[in-house]
This record gives sequence, C-alpha cells and structure tokens, in this order.
Amino acid sequence: MKKNLIVSIAIFMKDIGAESFKVWVQVREEQGALYGKLEFPGGKIEVGETPEAACRREVHEEVGFVIPSEEKLVLFKYQDYSVENKNICLFVFISKFDQLPQDKGQWLTITYAGNSAFIEGKIPPINHVIIDELAVYIKKQFDAGLAPSIWQP
Repeated sequence: MKKNLIVSIAIFMKDIGAESFKVWVQVREEQGALYGKLEFPGGKIEVGETPEAACRREVHEEVGFVIPSEEKLVLFKYQDYSVENKNICLFVFISKFDQLPQDKGQWLTITYAGNSAFIEGKIPPINHVIIDELAVYIKKQFDAGLAPSIWQP
C-alpha cells in the first residue's frame, strides 16, 4: 500500500525577463533516492498546519532563513504524482524573495528556449514538470506584452 503525503515547496525567483529567469535550488542532503539532487526547499505539512505555514517552516529548517512575514508566497499550482511507494500532493509556492544565503544553494538560469533540459538527471523528475510549466506561463506573459502577473491580486 502506498503512503500518502502532502508537501509544500518554495520556488524563489529573480531576474525575471523576456528571455529567462532564475530559480534558487539547494542540494538534497537527506539520504535516499534523491540524495545529491538539486531541489527546492520544502517538506511535509504537519497536522494543523497550513500549506503556506509549512512552506515557511521548511525553508527555515532547511535553509536556516526566515521568510519575512510581509513577503508574499503565491500558490502557483498543486501537483499530484507518485514515486516509489508514495502518493504525493505537492503545493508549489513561488516568491520573488531573493535574499537567500549563497552558502546553502545556488541560482539557476532557466531560459524559455531550453527550459529545464540542461539539468536533466540533476533534479527530481517532477521538478522538470514544475519548472517547465512555470517557464511557459512567464513566457506567455511576456509574449502578450505583459510583465508576469502572477504576483498581482
């Protein structure tokens, strides 16, 4: 029987432009199938915790950084998927906050032409789906002559 998990992750973005944008990733240090892969900070939602609160807590635990309360986290999407013996419901939050510690991770440049192909094998497969969908959304905004409106009310 598969285990069901509900998880929140944070995708921090900067330098969002007409050709590319940057996302912040960290190296997974926890032993297991994803050890050593580049990933977004996040983890399981605890009982009684909202997905956003879990996202903020996990960033603090994994990165050692508190996201300021005034910093907006926007729910980009829900993503269901299965891996090994787990069914996962993933809450994907994005933020333009870019004051992250450089010793804990790195910024990757995602071009709209190449999407996440250049990091094939270096990130979990589901992250390709998320990055590529985010790239398509942002590119469509620029093609329509708009700045990305994801942070607009």
